[in-house]
Amino acid sequence: MFKHICTLLLAAFLLLGACALGEEVNDQLTHYLLLGEDGYAEEITDDARTDTIVIMTLDHKYNRVIMTSILRDCQINNLKGNPTKINLLYKSYGFEGVETCLERELGIEIEGSVLVNFENVKPVIDALGGVDIEIDSAECSAIRRILLNDDPNLPEEPGLVHMTGRIALAYMRIRYDDQGDFGRTERQRKVLGELFDKCRELSLLELVGVYNQVSAGMKMNLSAMDVLSALSQGYAMVTSNAQFIEFRIPDDGTYHYDTLSGSSVLDVRWTTNKTRFHNLLNSPQ
Repeated sequence: MFKHICTLLLAAFLLLGACALGEEVNDQLTHYLLLGEDGYAEEITDDARTDTIVIMTLDHKYNRVIMTSILRDCQINNLKGNPTKINLLYKSYGFEGVETCLERELGIEIEGSVLVNFENVKPVIDALGGVDIEIDSAECSAIRRILLNDDPNLPEEPGLVHMTGRIALAYMRIRYDDQGDFGRTERQRKVLGELFDKCRELSLLELVGVYNQVSAGMKMNLSAMDVLSALSQGYAMVTSNAQFIEFRIPDDGTYHYDTLSGSSVLDVRWTTNKTRFHNLLNSPQ
């Protein structure tokens, strides 16, 4: 009992100290989890790896949408306390397992999750009229190689390229460059940022229409009312010139390469990443 009382007093002291220093906790945040299976099958399969993991944060206080990519090779403890690659969590534990582990490591509450197959990203992009992305010569060559030079919309040279869903998907799948998965997740965030800007041009009814076009290719643990609420909140933000912010876990200097069961992993300092993530959430940029 004495130990418990001391713990409570210490927590209260730290909270008062933070307030005294002027640190303010942002309590107007809503977090959703976006998972993507990077496969060429057209249907979602529950035994696939989620190679795309993004936390989408609606920040109502500072009028921001924050996209936080979590690299697929991050090492994390699973629900049994054993180390694993983060992209294996969904296969073993479903939505609840991924949410629980990320909530534990990052100190947030996730409202719900959406799982998509990358093949189902193409109609989303096409429904919004495509995206315009600046690419370099290596990315241009990689897109052509991935699509086997078989697409009438292939980029001919580096520069600003208008991408259909198929071209954008090939762009997001590029990973064998000098940045590896770090570059791949950066490209994914660029496409998401372009889609975010596209949504500014839509009415709420049109946005719901786009969702209805692609929802059959999704799996989620959100109710219909939850989805409508998320769309409404997101729409209110994009039409009020919300800022689009990108973040990545692990952040620079917060990891090292290691191996787990013979496979390469990123040994992440989760406590440091949690601190930096909350520094972003609690202060305007």
